[in-house]
Amino acid sequence: MTTVLATRSGSTATLALNRPDRLNAVSEELYQTLIDELVAADSDPDVRAVVITGAGRAFCVGADLKAHKSGTRSREEQAHYLDLGQRVCEQIQTMDTPVVAAVNGYALGAGAEMAVSADFLVVAEDAQMGFPEVGIGTFVGGGVTNRLPRLVGLRRATDMLILGERFTGAQALEWGLAHSAVIADELLDAAYALADTLAGKAPLSLARMKAALRRNDPLDIVLETEPQELLALMSTQDWAEGVAAFAERRAPIFEGK
Repeated sequence: MTTVLATRSGSTATLALNRPDRLNAVSEELYQTLIDELVAADSDPDVRAVVITGAGRAFCVGADLKAHKSGTRSREEQAHYLDLGQRVCEQIQTMDTPVVAAVNGYALGAGAEMAVSADFLVVAEDAQMGFPEVGIGTFVGGGVTNRLPRLVGLRRATDMLILGERFTGAQALEWGLAHSAVIADELLDAAYALADTLAGKAPLSLARMKAALRRNDPLDIVLETEPQELLALMSTQDWAEGVAAFAERRAPIFEGK
């Protein structure tokens, strides 16, 4: 059974973590398959948005502690496992295609790291999220110590990462971590509606905006690079289409060129 179910509907690719018997706890195979599917989606011009979710009762409960407890991994295998986790989150954060995480049930540890890595977080109101690492003698990954304070502020991030208390999807929305929180039965509909909206945006412009937000450059650099970004886009077909559609009062049709 594949550890990630990949499906397509229109311009949206859905990647469902698929170890429901382990509440989608991560494994080397799951990490590698997810990386491969993310890279494939990002290189496909017909994919304009990616939705990541979890099969069954959870998004992802993080590390498979049963596997860790077995002690069968060598030091090199442990390092490889950790590298895969970092690469998954890096791919989500740096790919041109926008990523929506649809969080059902539990998103803990590595699961929360992947969810926070997404550009947009749509959560079930009763979802349970958290970073329990400090409480069990381990450490976070996926760039969370950099990304989370930028999303929710240093004080809130300190509480979340050091105290490690679980928080709900409703709280994630209240704290500015989530884009939206809905009842569980409406989760995927809300995520796909957002993906459809993203699919209608200009992909070249969107990719450049993602990169600029990720860099978090100081103001003097930003004032130099913003006009350069715009100038580069003004030579694209998408820019011409956007201007024409605005003048003609119609919805633009972007081709990513």
